Amino acid sequence: MLDQVTIHQLELFLVAAKLGNFSRAAERMTISQPAFSAQIIKLEKILGAPLFERVGRRIELTEAGRVFQGYSESIISSLREGKQAVDDMREHVVGTLRIGASTTIANYIMPDYLRAYRKSYPACRVHMMVSNTDQVEQALLRSEIDMGLVEGPVAHSRQISTYLFRRDELVVVFSGAHHWKKRRKISISDLQNEPLIIRERGSGTRNVFMEIMSEANTPLNIAMELGNTEAIKRSVETGVGVSVISKSAVERELKEKTLFMARIDGYPIERILSLIIVKNKHISNPLKAFINLIDPMDDSVIAGLS
Repeated sequence: MLDQVTIHQLELFLVAAKLGNFSRAAERMTISQPAFSAQIIKLEKILGAPLFERVGRRIELTEAGRVFQGYSESIISSLREGKQAVDDMREHVVGTLRIGASTTIANYIMPDYLRAYRKSYPACRVHMMVSNTDQVEQALLRSEIDMGLVEGPVAHSRQISTYLFRRDELVVVFSGAHHWKKRRKISISDLQNEPLIIRERGSGTRNVFMEIMSEANTPLNIAMELGNTEAIKRSVETGVGVSVISKSAVERELKEKTLFMARIDGYPIERILSLIIVKNKHISNPLKAFINLIDPMDDSVIAGLS
């Protein structure tokens, strides 16, 4: 009976598992909820086990559903890679570019590259996941994306190849009303005395900054933790506190003088932005084209594409 399972049913099952709601899943897949539910029921009958159970207004995977989810993801991923490999045989840059980028890179570095890529390769679709470094790494390991661009070190170095993409500088930013307005350097003790607004745990920006402060044995007055760089900038502009973020994220505000910046005297904060790929993974033509376009500083990644 397993030959009766269709790829469409697997796709419906995985979307429902991800969203935890049949109505939202049906809307995502652009079919009616009754038709969606009918396909899930049919799949459960073929497998001989329920895949979901209702918990309030949500649906959750049963134990059988959790087991089946992993196999379904593997099947869909293999089929996607197979389709891409066939496309690549024609030596055309067609198909889908699936990348992940941590927040600062996605918001302030990628837009120009994506615009150039779409102009050069209009036959390619682009899916970009935007999240923090940890979540981009996990998506890469689950084959949800084919490449990541991240701001922090990766945890699974045995499974992932890491290449230098760019170097980035973190700076202290503050409002025009702040008493540091005319200063270009501050001391560690200056920073300790200010309410600090930083990114959430798992953020590459936070990890790099906190590691340097830990080495300097510097306790900090953390007033707020926010999961969005734009929210941090707006909070700093209103005078809630100061922050340490990527200089590339505040270029516009510095030019318009809605924010000002300084460096920490004796503690330059430079970090590496990395390009990450699962080891021994097939590199599709769309991904090869994108890597060549962004021109990472580490030439070995481009050399390995040939």
